[in-house]
Amino acid sequence: MLVKYRLDYKKIALGLLSYIPGLRNLQHLEAEFAWYAASPNRELLLWRDSDGHFTAIVGVEHVYGVLLLRHISITPALRDSDLMFNVLDALQTYNSDKILMGTIAGQKIINAWRRHNEQRTPN
Repeated sequence: MLVKYRLDYKKIALGLLSYIPGLRNLQHLEAEFAWYAASPNRELLLWRDSDGHFTAIVGVEHVYGVLLLRHISITPALRDSDLMFNVLDALQTYNSDKILMGTIAGQKIINAWRRHNEQRTPN
Protein backbone atom coordinates (compact mmCIF):
# COMPACT_ATOMS: atom_id res chain seq x y z
CA MET A 1 0.00 0.00 0.00
CA LEU A 2 1.28 3.47 -0.84
CA VAL A 3 1.67 5.92 2.03
CA LYS A 4 2.42 9.62 1.66
CA TYR A 5 5.79 10.66 3.03
CA ARG A 6 5.73 12.35 6.43
CA LEU A 7 8.60 13.88 8.35
CA ASP A 8 8.57 11.05 10.90
CA TYR A 9 9.36 8.65 8.00
CA LYS A 10 12.47 10.58 7.02
CA LYS A 11 14.99 8.05 8.36
CA ILE A 12 13.26 5.23 6.48
CA ALA A 13 12.97 7.33 3.33
CA LEU A 14 16.65 8.29 3.53
CA GLY A 15 17.59 4.64 3.79
CA LEU A 16 15.46 3.60 0.82
CA LEU A 17 16.63 6.48 -1.38
CA SER A 18 20.25 5.78 -0.50
CA TYR A 19 20.03 2.59 -2.60
CA ILE A 20 19.88 4.81 -5.70
CA PRO A 21 23.29 5.46 -7.25
CA GLY A 22 24.08 9.15 -6.93
CA LEU A 23 22.05 9.52 -3.74
CA ARG A 24 24.36 7.65 -1.39
CA ASN A 25 25.91 10.86 -0.12
CA LEU A 26 23.93 12.48 2.71
CA GLN A 27 24.27 15.95 1.15
CA HIS A 28 22.75 14.69 -2.11
CA LEU A 29 19.93 13.02 -0.20
CA GLU A 30 19.17 16.19 1.75
CA ALA A 31 19.18 18.20 -1.49
CA GLU A 32 16.73 15.72 -3.01
CA PHE A 33 14.38 16.05 -0.02
CA ALA A 34 14.57 19.83 -0.31
CA TRP A 35 13.75 19.57 -4.03
CA TYR A 36 10.63 17.51 -3.32
CA ALA A 37 9.56 19.87 -0.53
CA ALA A 38 10.00 22.96 -2.74
CA SER A 39 6.88 22.31 -4.84
CA PRO A 40 3.40 20.94 -4.17
CA ASN A 41 3.64 19.19 -7.56
CA ARG A 42 6.25 16.76 -6.21
CA GLU A 43 5.74 13.99 -3.72
CA LEU A 44 7.41 11.02 -2.13
CA LEU A 45 5.38 7.90 -1.43
CA LEU A 46 6.47 4.87 0.55
CA TRP A 47 5.30 1.31 0.03
CA ARG A 48 4.21 -0.49 3.18
CA ASP A 49 3.90 -4.27 2.93
CA SER A 50 1.26 -6.40 4.64
CA ASP A 51 3.54 -6.78 7.69
CA GLY A 52 3.77 -3.00 8.12
CA HIS A 53 7.37 -2.69 6.86
CA PHE A 54 8.40 0.00 4.40
CA THR A 55 10.09 -1.76 1.49
CA ALA A 56 10.06 0.78 -1.36
CA ILE A 57 9.85 4.48 -2.12
CA VAL A 58 8.78 6.39 -5.22
CA GLY A 59 9.29 10.02 -6.06
CA VAL A 60 6.91 11.59 -8.56
CA GLU A 61 6.18 14.94 -10.11
CA HIS A 62 2.80 16.05 -11.43
CA VAL A 63 3.43 17.95 -14.70
CA TYR A 64 1.13 18.74 -17.65
CA GLY A 65 -1.40 16.04 -16.78
CA VAL A 66 1.35 13.44 -16.51
CA LEU A 67 2.64 11.65 -13.44
CA LEU A 68 6.41 11.64 -13.95
CA LEU A 69 8.29 8.91 -12.10
CA ARG A 70 11.46 10.53 -10.80
CA HIS A 71 12.71 7.82 -8.43
CA ILE A 72 11.86 4.30 -7.43
CA SER A 73 13.89 2.37 -4.91
CA ILE A 74 13.23 -1.07 -3.49
CA THR A 75 15.04 -2.87 -0.68
CA PRO A 76 17.70 -5.15 -2.18
CA ALA A 77 16.14 -8.37 -0.84
CA LEU A 78 12.92 -7.72 -2.81
CA ARG A 79 14.30 -6.43 -6.11
CA ASP A 80 13.79 -9.73 -7.93
CA SER A 81 10.14 -9.94 -6.93
CA ASP A 82 7.13 -8.31 -8.60
CA LEU A 83 7.18 -5.56 -5.96
CA MET A 84 8.20 -2.88 -8.46
CA PHE A 85 5.21 -3.74 -10.64
CA ASN A 86 2.89 -3.77 -7.63
CA VAL A 87 4.15 -0.34 -6.56
CA LEU A 88 3.64 1.06 -10.07
CA ASP A 89 0.15 -0.51 -10.25
CA ALA A 90 -0.75 1.21 -6.98
CA LEU A 91 0.78 4.47 -8.18
CA GLN A 92 -1.33 4.39 -11.35
CA THR A 93 -4.45 3.59 -9.32
CA TYR A 94 -3.63 6.41 -6.88
CA ASN A 95 -3.42 8.81 -9.84
CA SER A 96 -5.82 7.16 -12.29
CA ASP A 97 -6.51 10.44 -14.09
CA LYS A 98 -2.86 10.81 -15.15
CA ILE A 99 -0.58 8.98 -17.54
CA LEU A 100 2.41 7.43 -15.81
CA MET A 101 5.68 8.31 -17.53
CA GLY A 102 9.33 8.09 -16.56
CA THR A 103 12.34 10.32 -16.83
CA ILE A 104 14.88 9.35 -19.50
CA ALA A 105 16.44 6.91 -17.04
CA GLY A 106 13.12 5.77 -15.57
CA GLN A 107 11.24 5.16 -18.80
CA LYS A 108 12.79 1.69 -19.09
CA ILE A 109 11.09 0.77 -15.82
CA ILE A 110 7.75 2.14 -17.03
CA ASN A 111 8.08 0.23 -20.32
CA ALA A 112 8.84 -3.01 -18.46
CA TRP A 113 5.80 -2.39 -16.23
CA ARG A 114 3.57 -1.84 -19.26
CA ARG A 115 4.85 -5.02 -20.94
CA HIS A 116 4.27 -6.92 -17.69
CA ASN A 117 0.67 -5.63 -17.54
CA GLU A 118 0.04 -6.53 -21.19
CA GLN A 119 1.15 -10.10 -20.50
CA ARG A 120 -1.16 -10.35 -17.47
CA THR A 121 -4.19 -8.99 -19.31
CA PRO A 122 -5.96 -11.52 -21.56
CA ASN A 123 -6.69 -10.31 -25.09
